[in-house]
Amino acid sequence: MKNARFLVVDDEPEVCNFFAYLLKSKGGQVESAHSGTEARARLGQCKFNVALVDLKLPDSDGLEILKEIKLTQPECEVIIITGYSTVKSAVEAIQLGAFDYVEKPFADIEEMESLLEKALSAKLEADKLAAQEEYGFVVGRNPKMISLVTAARKIAKKNITVLIQGETGTGKEVLARYIHSVSHRSERPFLGFNCGAFTETLLESELFGHEKGAFTGATSRKKGIFELAHKGTLFLDEIDSASQAIQIKLLRILETGELLRVGGEEICKVDVRIITATNADLATKVEERTFREDLFYRLDVASLVIPPLRERAEDIPLFVNYFLEKESKLKGTPKRFAEQAMDLLVKHSWPGNIRELANTVAQAVLLSKGPNITVADLPPKLQPPPKVVSPSKNGPARTSPEKLPEGPRRWADHPRQIELSELSRQWEKLFLELDLRKGFNFTGFQADLKQWNHQLLCAVIKLALKTTFGNQAKAAELLGITPRALRYYLKERQP
Repeated sequence: MKNARFLVVDDEPEVCNFFAYLLKSKGGQVESAHSGTEARARLGQCKFNVALVDLKLPDSDGLEILKEIKLTQPECEVIIITGYSTVKSAVEAIQLGAFDYVEKPFADIEEMESLLEKALSAKLEADKLAAQEEYGFVVGRNPKMISLVTAARKIAKKNITVLIQGETGTGKEVLARYIHSVSHRSERPFLGFNCGAFTETLLESELFGHEKGAFTGATSRKKGIFELAHKGTLFLDEIDSASQAIQIKLLRILETGELLRVGGEEICKVDVRIITATNADLATKVEERTFREDLFYRLDVASLVIPPLRERAEDIPLFVNYFLEKESKLKGTPKRFAEQAMDLLVKHSWPGNIRELANTVAQAVLLSKGPNITVADLPPKLQPPPKVVSPSKNGPARTSPEKLPEGPRRWADHPRQIELSELSRQWEKLFLELDLRKGFNFTGFQADLKQWNHQLLCAVIKLALKTTFGNQAKAAELLGITPRALRYYLKERQP
């Protein structure tokens, strides 16, 4: 700390005096500011290595001071000073670029000194790369995600609840496991639990346990998942699905560390770090009175929002290669995606996020026959639209035959060559032709169904021929049958 310059921004003189004494005793140079206005003046006068900024100032928001420091002196590390009631804002500060935060009162002087030393020697880029290396494929290159994981690493050191929000498939449990792995509870159990997978009665028993005879089938005492996770971390997914009764019990555990098993009278003490997750907007559910406000504020001390995969397009190739390597090892055959196929993966919106991408890669590996995974190996949802020739005097626009598949494929694998909507219209036409005034002939339904299947098959064959402009060989390829079989259908089956 020798010769390092520190700025302390706090409206409480005793806090400024405490840091001035501590830092000067280590050879540091200290400037104090009791308001946002004074802080801005000090920042305009000289450069600082580390700034300690209180979140609540009489004339300014500490987050605004943080932003100004990062704008004017980006090399200056910022440590946020906060009380427990503003820990949520301190976590937000980390996501905005703060190095870390400390809570009042300052109980551990050695820990404080260690934090200040780390801040002086820290390089944020090195931190981000370390986070990426530790967290593997989930981090990627997206700046938001790197910042999120950097914040998660620091939050992990604090014994506070964490709320992870994100769409289905974004990796909420993976992030929760990461937080556990870098926390002081890492040697203790990590238990994941999906609250949406159980009825209220079963959920209560699974979470809090039950005593013998508590209900029909309770033949012995059972510990709940809270007791099993003692001293460790408990991850509760789909927390928004918990009933009001369950929410009350969760609130009691958070406030007192105590629970009662179902049917029990003995109070059990538990020490568990709780991480919750949801793909819903809990704030909205609070407004709708379907989620308790007091529980929401207890869970939302530190909030992490995982961006959807469509906002991380630059990371998709990294994910693809990670899953590809994993699947190739399982199958024992190395594979790679052709450039055009990879482009389609990057451009897709991925509503199911990382989970959907992983399943798609696994499917492509399974279907591909050679070392290269091509566009034809991708599922229909990723297939490019057919090339359309502009209208001419000779007739309307039509699909270009140059884009037909090069290998034998079933017609169902090429919905854009044979439009499934057209087949749907064929079925609709068959039902519209029924004489509903005379009532539906349920007795003859089986015979009717055979006739409909025959008519649908004829329609599919006609569509295949229309798509290939009458080329029977290519139509047979689309249908996944031999040209001889197609000729048989044309001769024997069509009306």
